[in-house]
Amino acid sequence: MKKISMIFLSLLIMVLITGCGATKEEKEEIKEQTLVCTTTEKDKDMDTLQVISMTYKNDKLKQMKMEVNTKLNNSNIKENWEEFKKSMDENNQEFEKDGMSLKIVVNDQNYEYNTILDIDIEKASEEDLKEQGFEGLKDDNSTLKDNKESAEKDGASCEIK
Repeated sequence: MKKISMIFLSLLIMVLITGCGATKEEKEEIKEQTLVCTTTEKDKDMDTLQVISMTYKNDKLKQMKMEVNTKLNNSNIKENWEEFKKSMDENNQEFEKDGMSLKIVVNDQNYEYNTILDIDIEKASEEDLKEQGFEGLKDDNSTLKDNKESAEKDGASCEIK
């Protein structure tokens, strides 16, 4: 009986000294969640749908995608579709940079103008972020919960995926 106790005690000491075999990194599970917030505005001239997807890893913002879809629904405005597109194009220039891109998708038949801004916060430069109006985004410590509450306070409907 003493021999079994000594073996058990030796094994217990060995486990305590060496650990259970998992490294610190393996023990820290990476938790990834995406917050998707949607805002819709409708008036007599156009409908605008804005969708912002923010991906967090361990509650730190890593990726953001903003889509703004505008559809003209007034026949008088539709007559000026070319001018509307020209004005939108002046304010939205497509680009592709390291960690950031802006794409424009136009549907002339349905009078739709869509912009898609995609940002990988770790890869994008501070200068490029500032140029797009996201100065300080790399240092932002807002949590998923903070941003969800803020967006919902501003009228967006949000869900966590």
